[in-house]
Amino acid sequence: MHPAGNESTREVVNGHHSIRPHSLAHARVAGTLACVSLLALALASCGGSSSSSNNDNPVPSIAAISPSSVTAGGAAFTLTVTGTNFISSSVVRWNGADRTTTYQSRTQLAATISSSDIAAAGTAKVTVFNPAPGGGTSGALTFTVTTLTPPVIATKQLPDTAAGKVYDITLAGSGGASPLTWSLASGALPLNLTLDAATGRISGTVTPSAAGSTANFTVRLTDSAATPQTVGQSLSILVRAAGLGSNDSCTAGTTGGTTSISNGRIRASISPYGDIDVYSFQGRAGAQVTIEIFAQRLDLDGDSATRDSYLDSVLELLDSNCSLLTFNDDIDPGVVQDSLIQNYVLPYSGTYFIRVRDFRGDGRPDLIYELSLSGAN
Repeated sequence: MHPAGNESTREVVNGHHSIRPHSLAHARVAGTLACVSLLALALASCGGSSSSSNNDNPVPSIAAISPSSVTAGGAAFTLTVTGTNFISSSVVRWNGADRTTTYQSRTQLAATISSSDIAAAGTAKVTVFNPAPGGGTSGALTFTVTTLTPPVIATKQLPDTAAGKVYDITLAGSGGASPLTWSLASGALPLNLTLDAATGRISGTVTPSAAGSTANFTVRLTDSAATPQTVGQSLSILVRAAGLGSNDSCTAGTTGGTTSISNGRIRASISPYGDIDVYSFQGRAGAQVTIEIFAQRLDLDGDSATRDSYLDSVLELLDSNCSLLTFNDDIDPGVVQDSLIQNYVLPYSGTYFIRVRDFRGDGRPDLIYELSLSGAN
C-alpha cells in the first residue's frame, strides 16, 4: 500500500516499470517543458539563441571626415573619421576596401589613405565596419578628389619697409597638390629676413645696413604631385632710408600716406592711440575681393585659450577718391569681433583703399592684427 501523499503509481508496461502522473495538470506541465526544450534545441541547431547577447558589437555610425577633399595626384595622408560606436577592431573602408586603421577612441578613428587612392579626380565612399558578433557597416560619407591644377602665386607686390622695422608678410599661393613648398629661386631677401618653406611667410627685423637698398628676388612654389609642378614670381622689397612714416590717409608718399599691398597676409598694429592704418591695392572691374581682419582670433603666444589682441576692428573698403564703398564691424556680432568683407565685386579697374581702425578709437602696440587680401591684381 502506497502512502496517501504519493502522486504517482508504478505500473508494468511490456515488462518495464514506468511512472505515470495521476493528474491532468501535471501532464500539461510535462508537455510544455518538452516543447520548450525542443524549441531551444531547434534554435541552437540554426545558429541562433533564444535571447540577444549583451556582448554583440554595435553598429558604427560616422558623422564627419577630415579632410573631406584633396587634390588629385597628392601624397598619402591620414584620414580622421569621427562618429560613434567605434571599437578596437573597427576598420575604415575606402569604396568598400579596408584601409589600415588606428583606433583612437569610441568616437574617432584614423586611416591611412595611399597616394594611389587619390591619383585621379573623382569621389570615394568612406564607411566604418565593425566585425561580428553583431557589428555591421555604417552609412557612407563622400570624399572628393578634385582636379589637379597648376600652383599659382597670387602675391604680385610686397610693401616697403625700413631699417630696424619688423617685417611680416605671408605670400598667397594656391592650386597644385598639397602640401605646397616655398623657396627662393634666385636673388636674396633683405638681411635678417627669412622665407618659411611651409607657409610662405617672410618675416624678421631688417638690418640697419640694408637702409636705402632694394632686394630683388624670385620666389618659387612647388606642389607635392607625383611629378611636382612649380611656378615662380619675381618680387622686390624696398628698404627706405628715411623711414616709413604713418599710413593713415588715402595719399601716396612716405609720410602720412598709404601702404601698397597685394594678395597675401600682412601683420601690423593699431598704434599709437587713435591710429588708423590705410592700405592701397590694384583691382580689376568685376573681380571679387575678400578682405579679412584677424586680431582676437590670433594665437600669438602659443596658448589658443587666451586672447592675445584686444583690437575690436572696423574694416572699410574705399574707392580711389577715399569714399566708402562698404564696411564691416563684427563677423558675428557679440561673438567674433574681427571683421570681414567677403566676395565684394569691384566696380572699376584701378586703385582701391582699405582702412583699418579700432572701434573704440583706441591704439596700443598690443592691438596686433593680420590683414588678409585676396582677389586683387
